[in-house]
Amino acid sequence: MNRIKILILSLSLFSCALFIPGYSDYNKAKKYYNNRSYDLAVEYAYSSLLRKVDNKKAIKLFELSFTNAVSNHISALSSLFKIEADSKWPDIVKEYKSLIKLNGIIKELKPLLEKELSYQIDFEYKDYSSQLAEANSLAASYHYLLGIDFQEDIDKASQKKAAINFRLSQDYIPNYLDSKELYEQARANAVFSLLFREFEGAEKYSAFIREKVIEHQSVESKEFLRIITRDELETILSEQALIQSGIAENNYNEMTKLSGADHILGATALTSYKPPEKIINKNIAQEKEVVIRTETYVDSLGDEQEKKIKGTVKAVVNHFKKNSEASMNLTYQIVNVNDNETLFTGSVAQNKSYRYEWATFKGDKRALSSKYSLLVNRKEQFAPSEDELFLAVVKNISKKLEKKISSHYGD
Repeated sequence: MNRIKILILSLSLFSCALFIPGYSDYNKAKKYYNNRSYDLAVEYAYSSLLRKVDNKKAIKLFELSFTNAVSNHISALSSLFKIEADSKWPDIVKEYKSLIKLNGIIKELKPLLEKELSYQIDFEYKDYSSQLAEANSLAASYHYLLGIDFQEDIDKASQKKAAINFRLSQDYIPNYLDSKELYEQARANAVFSLLFREFEGAEKYSAFIREKVIEHQSVESKEFLRIITRDELETILSEQALIQSGIAENNYNEMTKLSGADHILGATALTSYKPPEKIINKNIAQEKEVVIRTETYVDSLGDEQEKKIKGTVKAVVNHFKKNSEASMNLTYQIVNVNDNETLFTGSVAQNKSYRYEWATFKGDKRALSSKYSLLVNRKEQFAPSEDELFLAVVKNISKKLEKKISSHYGD
């Protein structure tokens, strides 16, 4: 009994604590402080104080977290400045940005504490904007010069690295020198063209999957990847008058040359289909005690009362289930056209199930359980066709395949 009382009291105190302003943020701040994630501890302690400024524990936690956070960034900067290589500048930018963010919080919190509590927090606001501006300039220069170096090599891998560095230079200073123009040049030289072969084992769905992959292709992967579309293939066939000469879209040796594809994606699909199966469970007995009628009588005080008369009602149920399922496992590989080297491999899988049940009965409906009371209101329905199930499968397969492909061609 005592244990139950203690448990109820604990739960009650915990529930009350949840409604204390800033309690959740304060707890998060403690968690991050204990994990030595001092910047996050500062943010959550600050957020807690905005909701309950007189929380002395939160003030103390904020001061400890801020001291440690600033100390860590100053120490990191000291170590970075000892490095001679220019590769240090992007990291130096990160440290100055963190210090600016921390001091921005101090700038907001300090007058709030003075106004509301007459409390003088022992930190002065420091402006690191000039140091950040210099670091940004040097970080932009570092990536720009690195891009120039990579651009000298004409292979696509080097051009991609050049484009990435020209892009990064603009993260530090927008439109740094001619980095925007150089990025566009390098990116155009770095884009890989990918041609889809017809999938073995899923020939009828190959084109659909390809077009869906293109539809779902992420903006990030489009930077360096162009998937050759069906329209492009048909244009090639039409312009080259190849249909008349007997060359079709699935003649990939010829199509690869004509499309200028750099890589080819081939895949093998293993499919499984379970046609609709109806399972019947017959003559399921149901019975229940219910009020079957009422009788009126006069009690000892002469008042008229109503009495409920109960009885057992029965019914018999036929329970029907209909099941169907389709699945596909797609194993793919991407090869380099020039040397037939395998660049990437992977697999994606998806299944789609159809489950439906209903029931019929004979007898008194009041005897039915809650489950069968619902099921008898359903009617039999047609199961989706094989193509309908596989359509759902390949839609999801396409999304998964796009994510895989995007990860291969990302930064």
